[in-house]
Amino acid sequence: MSHDAITRVLVVDDDEDDFFLTRDLLQEIPGNRFDVTWEPDWDKGLEAVCSARFDVYLVDYRLGAKSGLDLIREAQRRNCNVPLILMTGQGEREIDFAAMKAGAADYLEKGTLHATLLERSIRYALQKKQSEEMLERRVQQRTAELAKANARLEREIRERSRAEHALREVDHRKDEFLATLAHELRNPLAPICNALEILRLSAHNPQSVERGREMMQRQVSYMIRLIDDLLDISRITRGKIQLRKENVDVESVVQNAIEGSQPAIDAGQHQLSVSLPPARVMLHVDGTRMTQVLINLINNAAKFMEPRGQIWLNVEANGDQVAFRVRDRGIGIAPEVLPNIFQIFGQQDRNRDRSQGGLGIGLSLVRALVEMHGGRAEARSEGLGKGSEFIVTLPVNADAHAPEAAAAT
Repeated sequence: MSHDAITRVLVVDDDEDDFFLTRDLLQEIPGNRFDVTWEPDWDKGLEAVCSARFDVYLVDYRLGAKSGLDLIREAQRRNCNVPLILMTGQGEREIDFAAMKAGAADYLEKGTLHATLLERSIRYALQKKQSEEMLERRVQQRTAELAKANARLEREIRERSRAEHALREVDHRKDEFLATLAHELRNPLAPICNALEILRLSAHNPQSVERGREMMQRQVSYMIRLIDDLLDISRITRGKIQLRKENVDVESVVQNAIEGSQPAIDAGQHQLSVSLPPARVMLHVDGTRMTQVLINLINNAAKFMEPRGQIWLNVEANGDQVAFRVRDRGIGIAPEVLPNIFQIFGQQDRNRDRSQGGLGIGLSLVRALVEMHGGRAEARSEGLGKGSEFIVTLPVNADAHAPEAAAAT
């Protein structure tokens, strides 16, 4: 209790003479830094206690029909946490214990009360209140710190769990990829062995020899495409691939892509609709690689669609960008697969039965090659059974209209 501050004291006592005696004792305390107020009514006294307008409350045990002990208990029940000192002329230990149990800061007997004892009791009640408030602040601060630490730990656990799940998913997809690779590389071997047997048994039959040769040529070409895809992914991953950029007409890239994907279109008896910009558009790109991008997208649409389906290839020129859109009415893409569709091994879920063949890395090649050209690739689908659309956006280089081809990079 500061010697400079005024301590506001409320005396709740229905006996005015007792109030005067208490006030006089407070005035005897050196420094006389007390502002004393009297309240004789129990209900108004309780209201004043819960208003916390005073620093300390001296509550008489006898308050008419009710007691000061009842007032303290009711104040505690209402969470009115203020310094309360019970004063009584009874001098009974039971009242002392009951007061402490009810939440009183101290207990004073009027018969033996003097100024020094009263001042000491008030100081103790105020210090006790201050200590409780400080402890409560520390508890709240510590609780907040623990809550933040728990939240941080929970985030770390969730992130670790997601990372572990992602690693397991990658391992799972790698396992599927290796199984697919073994399957795809082994599949052509049986026809090749059969063709060799045909050649051995029909060495003098030109037609049989030609059929065997064509069979082997098809299977070897298929294996070469698989290996080329693997090598391209490996080169891109290691940063070994180089782009040979030159000024290329968009129409020529589209035409070459149509020719390259025609076997896949014919195999599925699909229809391909092509739409080009009305004006000629030039790009400064590696024409071979951009043709490869479009072939992969068209073949992907043809692969994941029932026979006699429809594929659209639309090219749109918009300011300094060109967008290639390949849309189909195929099996679509599940929402959980869509965000990872361009990742390596990301297509395995779309090719569960492997009936269409392929390693499922075509879209990874698409994204890698497009990003090497400074463009972006994105996929859209409303869900399974609702088709899909792949969009490749490339910048139109200001030098694309120059007559000379740029040097290889």
